Amino acid sequence: MTSSSSCGSIGFHRSKFVQAKEWKDQIRIDVREWELKDGKLIPTRKGISLSLNRWKLLTNSFDKLDQALAEQKDHSSHLGRNVYSSVQARANCVNIRQYWLPPNETEVVPTRKGITLRPGEYAKLKDVASVIGDFVPELNSIVPCPYSSDHQNQLGFLRCSECNPDNFLVW
Repeated sequence: MTSSSSCGSIGFHRSKFVQAKEWKDQIRIDVREWELKDGKLIPTRKGISLSLNRWKLLTNSFDKLDQALAEQKDHSSHLGRNVYSSVQARANCVNIRQYWLPPNETEVVPTRKGITLRPGEYAKLKDVASVIGDFVPELNSIVPCPYSSDHQNQLGFLRCSECNPDNFLVW
């Protein structure tokens, strides 16, 4: 049985919340839609749960996501495993989504696990990101995986299951 306890929750849109919570002895940051059911707000499947490492990489990618939105260009940032934050010019929104590699394929494809944010919702998410550290002081000591000393060469990256989850060895 898994234990789950909330460290803090902040609404950033009518039905969207960022929640810091402990799950399986790890602190995670959920970005998720919630719905009112039987008089209670409950989380829906529309959203994504990020490790602290992935949350930190997401916040580090805000400048590039902002630029892509402003210039209406496609952009994608790898957050770890097969999680990406992206902007698609034709959709004018920010996606934070899990991807997967289908058998016998070479490119990852999006799954339903994730959330799409309109520009106004994304701007509010960035506001929330600036204060989430008050709820999760551990974020201040996180060094994202790609910035660690063992990733300063290509071999370190290729050996990392977080950065290279699909074990791509042929480039």
